[in-house]
Parts: sequence; structure tokens; C-alpha cells
Amino acid sequence: MRQRFHTIIKPEPNGWFVGWVEEIPGTITQARTLAQCRENLRDALQLMLETHRDEARMPLDATCIQESLDIEVPDPSGTTPNGLANGHSHRRAAYGRLTPTDSDP
Repeated sequence: MRQRFHTIIKPEPNGWFVGWVEEIPGTITQARTLAQCRENLRDALQLMLETHRDEARMPLDATCIQESLDIEVPDPSGTTPNGLANGHSHRRAAYGRLTPTDSDP
């Protein structure tokens, strides 16, 4: 199964590259080269997904229903540098992610 994730890689003043995966909190790495940072991100993402899946399946029993879920997500290129989509105001939900306010169109 192939999935697509979005990364951000930031060159640091010391010459290193720091990268993280937008959709999976905690998936972060650093490297001396851009190519190595990309490779490290793939490895870190794979490990995070395997770990999360293993942990999620620990309580499985015969009563559990396993399904796939498909959703539509906005294109990340439509965001501004501060993370706000299309200039709309946003608020932080209790879990720390940006969510539209009730007054957004």
C-alpha cells in the first residue's frame, strides 16, 4: 500500500537540514545533507507508522471491526508560511492543531 505524506525541510545556519512530516507529530530528523535528511525522514516515518500500527492493534479481539478510511485533505501548497490556509483566521483546538473558527466562511 502506498501513502503520501508531506515534509518540511529547513536548512539551518550551521549547514545542517532539519526535517519533519506534517501529518505525523514526532517524525523529525536532521542531517548534514539534503539527500540524507530525506532518507532519514523516510526511515523515521516508516518506524513511526509501524510503531503506531502495532500499538493500535494491541487490544484487538474477535469483536473488533477493521476498516480502511479514505478522506479528502486540502492541498498543503495552499497554505501561507504561518500555516493559515487561504488567509482564514484559525484557532488552536485543545489538542494543538489549527482549526477554522466558527466565523470562517
